[in-house]
Amino acid sequence: MSIRLIASDMDGTLLNPQTNISKANVDAIRRLERAGIEFLICSGRDYQEAKAVMDACDITCSYICLSGAAVYSQDGEILSEIPLTSQNLVDINRILTEQQADMDILTSGGRYTTTPKERKLNEIYSFLKKKFSSSAHISKELEAAVQMRMESTTFITSLKELPEDSDVFKICSNGLPVQKASELKEIFSDYPDLAAASSFPDNIELTNQAAQKGLVLKAYAEQKGILLKDVMVLGDSDNDLSMFTPEFGWTVAMDNAMSCIRDAAKYHTKSNAEDGVAWAIRRLVFQENS
Repeated sequence: MSIRLIASDMDGTLLNPQTNISKANVDAIRRLERAGIEFLICSGRDYQEAKAVMDACDITCSYICLSGAAVYSQDGEILSEIPLTSQNLVDINRILTEQQADMDILTSGGRYTTTPKERKLNEIYSFLKKKFSSSAHISKELEAAVQMRMESTTFITSLKELPEDSDVFKICSNGLPVQKASELKEIFSDYPDLAAASSFPDNIELTNQAAQKGLVLKAYAEQKGILLKDVMVLGDSDNDLSMFTPEFGWTVAMDNAMSCIRDAAKYHTKSNAEDGVAWAIRRLVFQENS
């Protein structure tokens, strides 16, 4: 059994706590390329956001994005898309509205939100500030990043305001009380046409049931002629859980992973703060113990 394809989550896995890719992880990915082993991003992020991170490190790869709702080749070609159905949208809208949960909506026409502007501004600051200086003064880089995200988001009050010609791929509710996020996942478990997962304990992410990382990764590997036993996956949160199934030969949990991932994994690596992706590649791909 050899490793021919490595699929890695981003947040909490490939990215360190400052949401950057460490030099050790970059070097490990380049080493895979020289060895003829494909590296694939498998993320809940949208394509533009995920690609910007990889481009900053001069890494070219293919992408499974939006938790499996869209797949892109290394040349940026759309290989597959799995949008939410009309009934999916009706169910999501009704439940999240009843539960008074805001919605972030990722569509073919861009990013929309029902979150009030002031609350969304604070949410974006909270998410992005760890990437920049911890100085008491807000850095110009942080200000620019927040402004860019705000400008790329369209504020709406309901799904009825979405353009009719836009496909909706993923709906998230962020900044929830942890118990509320757990309760929402339980509610959505009664809807077999929907997949509900979390990247963080305080959010819920909803896609079409067929748009799950593991299902889409299986199809991607099969199209490439790669046996599932020759695929390695790395992840940390329950939106990675569909990749942690016995069919994949090498399922690797980060040390900072949720318990559901640690329990399902065949192998374990160091945390995302300790270059865990690079450590797993050295140990499992290149059989190095030091």
